[in-house]
Amino acid sequence: MLSNEELQEILKAQITTGLGGLASPQDAEEFIDLAVEQSAVLQAIRVETGIKTSMNLDALELGEPAMVAATEATAPAPDDVVAPTHIRKVLQPVEVIAAYDVSFSFLRKNIEGDRVNETLNRIFAKRWGKDTVQLIFTGDTALTGTTRTDKLKKILDGFVKQAEGDADVHDYTIPDTPTYSGKDGVFNSMLKLLPKDYRDQRAELSFFCSQNVVDAYLDELGERATSLGDTVLLQGEKMPYRGVVLRPVFGMPDNRIILTLNQNLAVGFGEQMTVGRDISNRERLLKVTITGQIDCKYVVGDAVVLGAGA
Repeated sequence: MLSNEELQEILKAQITTGLGGLASPQDAEEFIDLAVEQSAVLQAIRVETGIKTSMNLDALELGEPAMVAATEATAPAPDDVVAPTHIRKVLQPVEVIAAYDVSFSFLRKNIEGDRVNETLNRIFAKRWGKDTVQLIFTGDTALTGTTRTDKLKKILDGFVKQAEGDADVHDYTIPDTPTYSGKDGVFNSMLKLLPKDYRDQRAELSFFCSQNVVDAYLDELGERATSLGDTVLLQGEKMPYRGVVLRPVFGMPDNRIILTLNQNLAVGFGEQMTVGRDISNRERLLKVTITGQIDCKYVVGDAVVLGAGA
């Protein structure tokens, strides 16, 4: 526990070295890296940082085989020339703010004096990452609620909302009482909808779903009186479906599942980040305010299967 003298020294250091202002590009990137480090979902998808105002996400799609036998001194026939499809999505980060009040009492009881900045940064970055994941998957600007979760989700339209209005996305209706494993289960049915070019890239695919869905799938496997059932009891969430990893997404509803290539999902952070620290001795609080910019897009709609239930 910190003594009064140690606490005052920490607060003085915060005032003189860390009060307000624009974070350097390196500090901003380190904060984002710390958030990503503590989120398995952010580690899996594409993360772009340092965006000035916008960033293009480009993809060239070659949907058919392009290789043919070559004939000396003869150009390929017109029918043998493949024109790639150019797809472009644009990340345009919008400004967000997160405000925290940290009591002097918490600082005294929970943080070693020489590690206060490191500890607080890790705590704030973890929450930033958790909020980011929930926002980019379940964000919906049409929400009208006033809860803290509603306020978060109203910032922008996330992957689910984007996919719901995209004709290129492959839609699957999740049954009212779903079974996830097996040839007629939810996961196999969604895999069948994915074009073969993407479906064959098993190591690069993921089912992004709620923790409840992951648990239900593991329960189905664990109930089997086989060596697989025993393995599930030992390995838990390390059990993929047909080589495709299941990734629990914080805040994802149970009736929404996204199947896509990991790097098809992109989150972008703007280059402007501020970290303000204010000391309120009267309230005995360290007030921390972090501002940043964020946006998200998936690149190729044809590489997305959206499972949705009632």
